[in-house]
Amino acid sequence: MRSIYTKLLVISGGVLLTIFSSCKKEEQKPAKEVAINMPTTLSLTYGEEKDLDIPAELLSQSDVNFTLAFTENENIQISTNSQLYDQLAKAITVDKQQGKIHVNSALMYPNGAVSASTGKKLPDSYKVTIVVGNTAKTITGRQTIAMTVTAAQLSVKGMNNTGDLSYAYVLYGDAAVTFELAANGLSLDGTSWNLDSTGVSNVVTLRGNQIEFKKGAGNPDKKTEQAYNLVSTLRKDGFDVAAVKFRVTFIPQIKFFYGTYYPEYDLTVLTNQVYIALGNAYVSAAPTLYPANYTSGFSITGIEKDGKAFDNNDGLFVLNEKTGAITVKKNTTLAEGSYKLTVKAITTTGLEFSATMTLNMSKLEDE
Repeated sequence: MRSIYTKLLVISGGVLLTIFSSCKKEEQKPAKEVAINMPTTLSLTYGEEKDLDIPAELLSQSDVNFTLAFTENENIQISTNSQLYDQLAKAITVDKQQGKIHVNSALMYPNGAVSASTGKKLPDSYKVTIVVGNTAKTITGRQTIAMTVTAAQLSVKGMNNTGDLSYAYVLYGDAAVTFELAANGLSLDGTSWNLDSTGVSNVVTLRGNQIEFKKGAGNPDKKTEQAYNLVSTLRKDGFDVAAVKFRVTFIPQIKFFYGTYYPEYDLTVLTNQVYIALGNAYVSAAPTLYPANYTSGFSITGIEKDGKAFDNNDGLFVLNEKTGAITVKKNTTLAEGSYKLTVKAITTTGLEFSATMTLNMSKLEDE
C-alpha cells in the first residue's frame, strides 16, 4: 500500500511540475521586432568622417543596446597584425550617449582596392549590420548598411588642379623641373608616396613627395611638344587611399616681341621702336608669338610717357586683343614724347609673356 502511495506522489509531482513548466513557457512572450530605420547606404571619400543619428524611438527603449557585426564581409588580412574586421571595428563605433554611430573613413580603405603587398582585393562595399536588443530579450532588430569609401584626391603644387586631370606646361630648359605632391589635409601616418613611372623612369623620379623631371626630359631637339601622363598615389597598408592623375607637357621656348622671327635662321628682327607724326592715326604690325599655335590673347598692362605713368582714359591707345596690334587714334591732345606700351601675351598653356612697343611722337617739320 505504501509503494502505491509513493508512486502516486511521484506521478502527481511530475504532473504538477509539467503543468508549472508549461505555464511558465506560456508566460514568455517572443521578442518584439523593432525597425531601425537608418540609411541603407553610405558613401564617403577617404578621410571623411560622418555621424549617423540613431532614431529616438530606439534610444527610448528600456535597457536597449546596440552592437555592430561585419560578418557579411570576408575577413581578409590587411596587415601582419590586422584583419578587415579589426579595421572596421576601429572605424565604425556606436556612441549610445550621443545617440550616434560614428564612421571614420580614414581608418578604412577605398573599396575595390587591391593590395600591392598581398594582392588581396577589398569588397566593393563594407556590409555593416546594426543589431538591437536588450537584457530582457524583449526587443530585437537588425539592419545592414552598405558603406562605400572612394579614394581621396591629391594635388600637385605648381600645377592647375581644378579638373580631374592636373596639368602644367614647362618651357624647355637646361635645369631639372620639380613638383610637390600635396595630401590636402589627409593624415600621412603610416603612408607612403608612390609614382607609376612605367616606361619613363629614366626621365622622372619620386623622392618623398617631390616629383622630379630630369633636364633631358621631353623632345631631344626641344622644338616640339612632349607630354607625360602620370599617376601618383598615397598608399597605406599596401592599399592606395588617394591619387592624382597629372600631365606635364614640355614646350619650346616661346618668343614674344614686336618684330619678325625667322625660325629657319633663328633670327630675330625687332621693330619695337617707331616714329610717327604727332596727332596722326597709326596701326602697328601684330607682334610675333612663336610658336604661333600657343597664341590665346593680348592685353595692355601699362603705358608710360617719357618714363612716367600715362593715363589712357581718353582711349587713344587701343590694343587688338586677338592679334596684339596697337592702334593710336587720330587726336589733338597727345603731347610730343615717347610712349612705351607694355603688352602681355596670354598663351593657350596659361603661361604669360611681356613685350614693349615704344611710339615716338613728334610734330612734322614745316616745309
